[in-house]
Amino acid sequence: MTDPTPTPTDAPEPVATEPNVTEPNVTEPKVTEPNDTESVVAEPTTCRRLTDFADDTEEWFIVNDGVMGGRSNGTATIADSTLRFTGSVVTAGGGFTSVRLRLDGDELADTDRIDMRVRADGRTYGLTMEDAAEARGRSVSHRADISMGPVDDDGWTVATVAYDELVASLFGQPVDAPPFDPGSAREFGIIIADGTDGDFVLEIDWIDACA
Repeated sequence: MTDPTPTPTDAPEPVATEPNVTEPNVTEPKVTEPNDTESVVAEPTTCRRLTDFADDTEEWFIVNDGVMGGRSNGTATIADSTLRFTGSVVTAGGGFTSVRLRLDGDELADTDRIDMRVRADGRTYGLTMEDAAEARGRSVSHRADISMGPVDDDGWTVATVAYDELVASLFGQPVDAPPFDPGSAREFGIIIADGTDGDFVLEIDWIDACA
């Protein structure tokens, strides 16, 4: 450690001592800086009910892979305000079955995702949508897997699909098409095409279109 005591050779010059003058105690005013941190407020989520299956006359219909020579089958029944989609997937062939609902065209306007309360069996289900887009004279399907949320004690969960996750396809093959347009939606559907043979059961309590 260096000794801070100056040696005789480098001692500082003596400093003249001024008279001891006591300065008045002046308190500087406290200046409060403006808080430039903006509060970030999350936009509220708004949803409208597409269906809660209270109307058992809704015209849900089945589309099987028979249109592609497959042997999968599905059945849709509505009871106690719940849609029950059941059946069996046969991968030798088309390997899919779906339940669908025709739309008037404005049910999904100004929304960006679908929320559904469902009870599933562990298999992978997808959302399939149609708008006004066509390719080679056929309606384009827009598909994405349904993301399941936490499951409650009764096995129900809220599943979500954002429209920007949807991928355009035709007969299961990717196709060049504009992004899904909710303002011109004309068909809503749930599809199972997970590449696994066997029975399936999916129950749906309600479906919301949200923004």
